[in-house]
Amino acid sequence: MGGAGNWPAIGNRAREVAPGLGFATLITLVALALGAAQEPFFDYAVLEPLVLALLLGLAVRALWPPRDVFLPGIGFAAKQLLEFAIVLLGASLNLAAIVDAGFQLLLAVVISVSVTLVAGVVLGRLAGLSTRLSILIAVGNAICGNSAIAAVAPVIRAKKQEIASAIALTAVLGIGVVLTLPALISLFDLTDERYGVIAGLTVYAVPQVLAATIPVSAEAGQIASLVKLTRVL
Repeated sequence: MGGAGNWPAIGNRAREVAPGLGFATLITLVALALGAAQEPFFDYAVLEPLVLALLLGLAVRALWPPRDVFLPGIGFAAKQLLEFAIVLLGASLNLAAIVDAGFQLLLAVVISVSVTLVAGVVLGRLAGLSTRLSILIAVGNAICGNSAIAAVAPVIRAKKQEIASAIALTAVLGIGVVLTLPALISLFDLTDERYGVIAGLTVYAVPQVLAATIPVSAEAGQIASLVKLTRVL
């Protein structure tokens, strides 16, 4: 009886998220098509579908903010579906390699986060930003983007305008890093493993980490995700 009684709620939830999921799927298909369209001209995709999907999402949000009917499905895709994808990615990780790299990885994360925090605040102040805004941007880039900004904002009594500015600037910086980071591979002759570590240490959010690394290789994506999740912890 209990199980049967849940079906109406499940149906309602499905109808609620369907428009947003359909919208997210449409952006995904467009990104895949644009990625494939590059290959006849360049023999490979200059901008991978993951990166294109991020750029398309940002463009749509800026030029045509989705109506309320789309928000539940978009939120479901950005949270539950993304978390499920990360779980699947984590299931394929080499646990022995994680244990072997444990202390070195932790040390690299601590140093990276510390340097990013200090440098972010200093550069922000030199650029003429307020101390609060500089702290928010530094925290967002050093740890986990919007979540870190939201957590720190009440502590430093940041204003709404400062929070919004920090989120916007962090997003722009994140996309810039995703687009430029792959150039380091040929510039410094990086292995997939080293590139994954660098991406995990520098890119601020999990979707951007995946966009910067999965097109390179599955190994780079796995390592980058591990490093990124360690930063969050």
